[in-house]
Amino acid sequence: MRPVFVIDINKCVGCRACVAACIVEHGQVFTAAKPANVGKPLTVRLRTWVEWREGPGPSRRFISSLCYHCEDAPCQRVCPTGATYKTKKGVVLVDKNLCIGCGYCIIACLYGSRYRPEPHEWREAEEQPLVKEAKASAQYGGVMFKPPVPNKWAFRADAVDKCTFCYHRYDGKLWKPACVEVRPTGSRLFGDLDDPNDPVAELVRRGVAKLARPDLKTGGRVYYVGL
Repeated sequence: MRPVFVIDINKCVGCRACVAACIVEHGQVFTAAKPANVGKPLTVRLRTWVEWREGPGPSRRFISSLCYHCEDAPCQRVCPTGATYKTKKGVVLVDKNLCIGCGYCIIACLYGSRYRPEPHEWREAEEQPLVKEAKASAQYGGVMFKPPVPNKWAFRADAVDKCTFCYHRYDGKLWKPACVEVRPTGSRLFGDLDDPNDPVAELVRRGVAKLARPDLKTGGRVYYVGL
């Protein structure tokens, strides 16, 4: 099995349901209240995010980003403790118990897909007025704080964080990441490159889905349609 992630930006409407699902799945601070100037859930950094790009004329495109799970991963090469490692399926993960927070992998990542949440940022996020206001209306689905998740790669304030393809869901067969489950328009897809009948993998094999930065020569398991 070789899991592959495909993002069709022609179908993305910028709802950021994927961002919210990721935050909840991995135990970060999340509020459903929407800041007027940004329009994304309030959190301390993100494993996946959606960028707005204004086009020519009255048009806008939404570009989703996450860890590309490089075939030749610079972050893995520079990790001094072996905390960054790759599974047999090609998924790049961080062992939170080995991570010392040195930040070498953050610098080495060519895509800006890693971050280190500082403790003071975590505390400040919980004290934001927006979070406090949403907390008062929690019965309406307004806010959740660090929900318990059975996931050893979940968010921890003392270690580097990144997308894991929701690898904790793997149980011997192809799984579905949380963000893929909630996409309303089918803009996020997950498949198996080793399955000759997989329609998602077929997009990659036919060249319909392409790497975001082939010039960087890292390879990867995240492809785009329409980029």
